[in-house]
Amino acid sequence: MAALAKTFLTITAEAPFDFEQTVTAHGWVALLPNHWNNQSKCLERIQQLTDGQVVQMTISQAGSADSTEIIVHVNHTKSLTTDGKEEIIKIVRHMLRLDEDFSALYAIAGKKGAYYEPMMQGFGRLLRSPTVFEDLVKTICTTNIQWGGTKRMIKEIIDAFGHPFAADSRQKSFPSAWDIAQKDFKTFNAKTNLGYRTDYIHLLACRICNGELDVESFLNPAIKTADLKKKLLAIKGIGNYAAATMLMLLGHYDALPVDSVFREFVFKKYFKGKSVPQARAEKIYKGWGKWKYLAYWYDMTR
Repeated sequence: MAALAKTFLTITAEAPFDFEQTVTAHGWVALLPNHWNNQSKCLERIQQLTDGQVVQMTISQAGSADSTEIIVHVNHTKSLTTDGKEEIIKIVRHMLRLDEDFSALYAIAGKKGAYYEPMMQGFGRLLRSPTVFEDLVKTICTTNIQWGGTKRMIKEIIDAFGHPFAADSRQKSFPSAWDIAQKDFKTFNAKTNLGYRTDYIHLLACRICNGELDVESFLNPAIKTADLKKKLLAIKGIGNYAAATMLMLLGHYDALPVDSVFREFVFKKYFKGKSVPQARAEKIYKGWGKWKYLAYWYDMTR
């Protein structure tokens, strides 16, 4: 086993910030290479850096919701450069959405009554992946399958194409688009059991690597939601539900993820279990404006 070096990095989070809620509010925390240690309240992740080194990150919170520092404990087997440290900080800031402003959401919540008051303690920062590519692959793997199947497929992709952590080769990073695209479709298909999603994910990786598609540009906040949705729907394997999920991960919260879970929840809570037209169901969250997704997510997860 390679010898380990340890580096500690700190990041200030603007209040209010709730680390555990941010990390565990939706299912991404349960998908490798993420791992939530419930005993220590830490997010653990294997991450490959731009220079090729694979590191082990353990992310935790120090302080309260009103005064928070994020602690990143990095295990590495090679020297960690200044650029490497800055890259890790950038990755963690992105994953935890530390640069997003939710003050307008909290202002609306404050007017909605006691039920929504807990939202003002740091709700809204739903965990995402370091790259749009990883989020797209994971979102495609959530469609038309139970959660256990999603976890299995992501593990298979990582086991087959991820890069191992030198100190423990059993732990691997999430593969890049290049890691997948450099394999022909037959090889990719043989190493994973993704069903019809095999074609979608391999094609996505190839389009990115040949310069046809720049998915990381989707993070540009200047892109209007309607235009971004069109870009997402143009990706094979992304339908309306997956597009709404991706819009949330990209920081656009004005599209509701209307699927069977949404309909069942809204029908049961607001219409005594009766089925109603989709437009009427969506109207429940109209007053939240561009924060509709987060209002629904808060309501459903309560």
